[in-house]
Amino acid sequence: MIGRGRQHFRLGAGVAAGWLVALVPAAAWSAPPSGRVALLDSPNSSPLARNCLTRIREELASGGFEVSVVDPGLKTDPVSIVAVMQAQEGTVATIALLGDPERPGAELWILDRVGAVAEVRRLPVPAEEADQLPEVLAIRAMELLNASALKALVEGTRVRREMPPRVADRPQARSEPREPRHPVGLEAGLSMLASVGGPGPAALPLGRVRGRLSDRVFVRLTLAGLGTRPRIETPIGSASVVQSLGLGELGLVLRPGASWRPTFSLGAGAFYAQSDGEGVWPYAGQRQTRWVAALDAGIGLLASIDARLSLAFEVHALVALPHPKVRLYDVESATLAFPAVLASFTMVAWL
Repeated sequence: MIGRGRQHFRLGAGVAAGWLVALVPAAAWSAPPSGRVALLDSPNSSPLARNCLTRIREELASGGFEVSVVDPGLKTDPVSIVAVMQAQEGTVATIALLGDPERPGAELWILDRVGAVAEVRRLPVPAEEADQLPEVLAIRAMELLNASALKALVEGTRVRREMPPRVADRPQARSEPREPRHPVGLEAGLSMLASVGGPGPAALPLGRVRGRLSDRVFVRLTLAGLGTRPRIETPIGSASVVQSLGLGELGLVLRPGASWRPTFSLGAGAFYAQSDGEGVWPYAGQRQTRWVAALDAGIGLLASIDARLSLAFEVHALVALPHPKVRLYDVESATLAFPAVLASFTMVAWL
């Protein structure tokens, strides 16, 4: 009975795929691509199927496509899925996962409108690769759409060479970036600042403004302060230390368009330190403040959640010149930012 049910599913899927090619109007095939991909994702799908579709959505978003998730409804038979895929107008592709990927016979359907002629592509789900199935399907879907786009570009170039247009009618060349272009990013989160030989770590709220110069290079303004005040305790008195900093940075991003991107940065700016002392009689407490120059170098990891939201984790080495010192009476009790380590975890919103 199981084998017969599987044959019925494959037969129904084949018939439905033929209907999909025949029923979609010819005008839809020739519609210019808008860059939007519709992904059919039902809340009733199995956990593995949801995981596969989520990974496909992330891969397409990182590749420059605008992905919209569509609920196909309660009916998951091939004919019903075809009707939903047919209704997704104005897209360059519609993707659906038919069947349960945990069982043999499941297929990934892609209604590909990237080229001049639309095609229905059916990719068998490799059941033997269950551990890496989401990654495998995401890469295959992305490679298929990229191959269609390359084919359309080659065919369009061939036509233009055979029939060169007049100079006045030639369209402007446009290069599509691999990842969405969002030139400005607003960043906020929390950082920990700890100095070698200092009073202890301080938690500092941190904010940044990023400006993207290219897919790999960015500039950034970083401000951190208004955080906790670590204390220094000695037999003759104590002091609480306030620390703040501001940096201008130049950064480099590797693997543009990928979901996980290493980052490197160099910066310079100012470091502010304030100590509020409390003396044990007969010593009196004093307040001292100081602004000094600061140099910074950092490494990090930028992870994309979607086209407009990312998470960033970074570790920086910071040096203040000249480095501030906290003295209680004539005793040097702490040294600040010579060097210091700044670790930050932030969320980036791209505008």
